[in-house]
Amino acid sequence: MAYQGYLIKVGDYVISGKKFIRADSYSATLITQDLDSYRDANGVLHRNALTHKVNKIEFETPAMLTNKQMEELLSNIRRNYTNESEKRASVTVYVPELNDYMTQDMYIPDLQFSMYGVFNNVIRYNPLRIAFIAY
Repeated sequence: MAYQGYLIKVGDYVISGKKFIRADSYSATLITQDLDSYRDANGVLHRNALTHKVNKIEFETPAMLTNKQMEELLSNIRRNYTNESEKRASVTVYVPELNDYMTQDMYIPDLQFSMYGVFNNVIRYNPLRIAFIAY
């Protein structure tokens, strides 16, 4: 299955690429995990690559989102948490390496907000980096 018109879906919430993902900021890393891989006495690597691959997806929001827009994005993500304390959710992501989607349990690392300023009593934010990392 190729690209279907979205990059990230958290539970049943599709994150709008036009509204919430800065165009040049989406990155997807498909991480191959090893278990007990080693180098022998000749320096030859003997890999035991696991079939379970871990996705790490990152993007930034556009600059100057308002508090209302930021709350729309984050409340829809929070609504789909399967474990709120872990910030865990079932997330479907587009993986360019596969030209396909993968659905995995993922968590969001802590978010660090930076305000650009307050104008006419409306908060405006600098870009916010959001990552989703698979278990």
